Formats: sequence, structure tokens, C-alpha cells
Amino acid sequence: MTVLALLLAALAVLLAVPVPKLLHNAHFRTRSPWAAMLLWQAIALAGGLSMVGAPIVLGLSPFGDNLPAAVSTAIRLTLQEDYVALAELEVHPWHIFALCLGLLLGGHLLLTLARTYVRVLSARRRHRQLVDLLSTPLQNGNEDTDTHVIEHDAPLAYCLPGRTNASSVTVLSRGLLETLSEAELAAVVAHEQTHLKQRHHLLTMAFEAWYRALPWLPTTRYGREAVLELTEMLADEGALAQHAPKDLLRAIALSGESSGPLGAKAAVTQPRGEWGVHPPAEPTLLSGARLRRLLVPQQPLGRSAVAGVVVLSVGLLAVPTGLLLG
Repeated sequence: MTVLALLLAALAVLLAVPVPKLLHNAHFRTRSPWAAMLLWQAIALAGGLSMVGAPIVLGLSPFGDNLPAAVSTAIRLTLQEDYVALAELEVHPWHIFALCLGLLLGGHLLLTLARTYVRVLSARRRHRQLVDLLSTPLQNGNEDTDTHVIEHDAPLAYCLPGRTNASSVTVLSRGLLETLSEAELAAVVAHEQTHLKQRHHLLTMAFEAWYRALPWLPTTRYGREAVLELTEMLADEGALAQHAPKDLLRAIALSGESSGPLGAKAAVTQPRGEWGVHPPAEPTLLSGARLRRLLVPQQPLGRSAVAGVVVLSVGLLAVPTGLLLG
């Protein structure tokens, strides 16, 4: 069990520092954003399991040769208050400390996720009330697209997800409608609708909670930034599947790059991650990799490369799970 704890700790360190730094600037992410997204999710889950599991395994090492048996023995002896048997197992203070550390860390991660979810739902509900009060439906003849217009001069476009796609809404400003052509506006709406259909807000919320729980870890910072970038790339792909690249590019250019993708600005003052919408991204997401792939379309990864990413992602999840349950 001690060796198992050391292996989990080594995996946690590996997934916390060097791996995220390498993946953050990996070139393949622009060729297949969904594959990079899958890998980031695997890193987050595997890293979390390893980080929480290592101290718990170390703390329970005197109770058995594997985690399930150790947990069963620890619970049984504790409920029976068999202190003689506990003493014979040579449970030392550092075992108790490690066990408490693992449980506290796991609880901290889960509570942060729950807290972030509650705050996002609350912010989303307030934001939707404001949208309903201050906007008017856009008469575009498309019953599948619930689009509202707010009377604001600045170019603005963002999506506000609901519990289902049917209750979600895309918000555009009057300034955006007056700035873009019909084709460019359709590309903007398709971009935002892709965010909603693929439920990108769930991904950004999960990684935001991960970052809030452990902001000092490189992997949480890199992961948060990567997911925001990758969701924008995926939304671009959704728009480009229906509209010409020049329309999407002109929409970005005419909306003003300094205000975020597609001219998105914060319509209300909210701390980052509490929008309850796909958050207006930082200006950096318009430059660099995302903008280059729009200007010069790249060939998607081949089947073998994609299969390799999938196998690697599954392997990352299987290693800590197998070590904990084996």
C-alpha cells in the first residue's frame, strides 16, 4: 500500500506540472480540438483521483493490502471500537494525518464544485431575468434558434444556457445587428448555438471549479485556459460547417477584436466563472492559435493519431482507478 501511495503521488505530480505545460502549447490541439478536450478531461480526472487517493491510500496502508479491503477493515474496527486490534496494526500519527489530508482535499474539491454550480445557477437565473426584461426576440424565421436583442450600441454576442437547449437563448446587441451583414450575423449565431448544443458551459464550469479549488496548481490554470480556447475552436467549427470562413472572420474583425470573440463583452458585472453563460473570453483567445486556424484551415488529425489520443485518455483514467481498486 505504501508503494501504491507513492505511485499515485508520482502520477499526481506528473499530471500537475510537466504534462499540462506540454499539452498547453501542443500543436495538435488546433487540428482536432475535441481530441485535446478529451485529453484535458482525462488529465483533470486522473490528476484529481491521484492527488486525493495518494494520501488516503497511505493513511489506510496498515489496514490492508488494497484500498477496498483496507477501507472495510478500518470501518469494521472503528465501529466495533476494537482499540486493541488498532494498536496491533501499528497505526501511527502520520497515517491519521495522511488520511485526514486526503479526505479534506477530496471534500474541498467536491464542495468547491457544488458551490460553483450553485453560484452559476443563481447568476444564470438573474441574468436570464435581465435578458427577458431588457430584450426583444429576434424575428429571424428560425424557430429552432431562440435569439434576443438588447438595445446596446456596442457589438455584443453571447449565449445563455438553460436546463435544456430549448430553454437556452442567444443574446445579440443592436450594435452587432447594425454592424454585420446577414451572412456574418448568421455565422455569429451559429457559433453561439454550437456552444449551447455541445453544452460547453458544463466544461467551463467544471474547470473553473477545479481552478478555484486549487488555483496554485499549474494544471488548473492551464486547464482552465485550454478549455476556454478549445470551446471557442469547437464553436468555430460548428459555425464553419454551415457558413463561409470569410463571414466568420469578418464578423470577428468588424465586431472588434479587443472586446473578445465575436465582440463579446460583459453586459453585467460578474466575477469570471459566475456568468452561468459561456463566458466572454479574453482577447488572447482571438489571437494566436485560434485566429491562425481560422485564417489557414488545418488538416484534422488522422485516424491513428486520434485513436492514440483516445487510448491515452482512457489509459490515464484507468491507471489511478486500477491502482485504487486493484
